[in-house]
Amino acid sequence: MSRWTIKEEKDDGTIWWMIRGGAFSNVINRKYPNRLFDSRKDASMYSSNINRLYGRKTTIVEVEYKDAKGY
Repeated sequence: MSRWTIKEEKDDGTIWWMIRGGAFSNVINRKYPNRLFDSRKDASMYSSNINRLYGRKTTIVEVEYKDAKGY
């Protein structure tokens, strides 16, 4: 099933993913899962708010998950 998540590529080449609660982490595991959105529109709105408020450069990525809970 397709879901959407938000990522940020830092200047040093590391990729940071949005995790639960809206924080970003470069480590994704069971303790820190990706924050998934059911629709691209919701992810886009959230991403643009982060970019505007905090000066980040985030992008939206489509991911495939099995039995994942979306927001």
